[in-house]
Amino acid sequence: MKLNARSGYFFMLVIAGISLSAGLIGCNSPKPAEPPPSPSKYSMSGRVVAIDKAKQQVTVDAADIPGFMMAMTMPYSVKNPGLLEPISPEDQITADVMVNGNDVWLENIVVVKKPDGAKTPPSKEAHPATPPPAKH
Repeated sequence: MKLNARSGYFFMLVIAGISLSAGLIGCNSPKPAEPPPSPSKYSMSGRVVAIDKAKQQVTVDAADIPGFMMAMTMPYSVKNPGLLEPISPEDQITADVMVNGNDVWLENIVVVKKPDGAKTPPSKEAHPATPPPAKH
């Protein structure tokens, strides 16, 4: 069989078409699974407005959260229900706001100030009050 210029050109087109088809099939192969993104963390400070232990939520009147949102009052989920035990409405708190996609929750909640007039738990080093001196 004798090849002329026209046959050689046709042969090259067939080889190019096969290569292109193979390349496109390879592009449709599944990509390796990527690890889930780690949550972003933002520092928050604010005042506790309400606590809903059944829903594991705390509503906080928060100051601006730089890089995340402006000041607003909203409920936040708490994944560890034990974090709700030491807090009460009107407490001033700090916390880490964790954000992973649409999932937003609080961690590391710390009471920085109890409301005026609220009794704070006695410290281990507290001394009993000294009775007043007796009148003679």
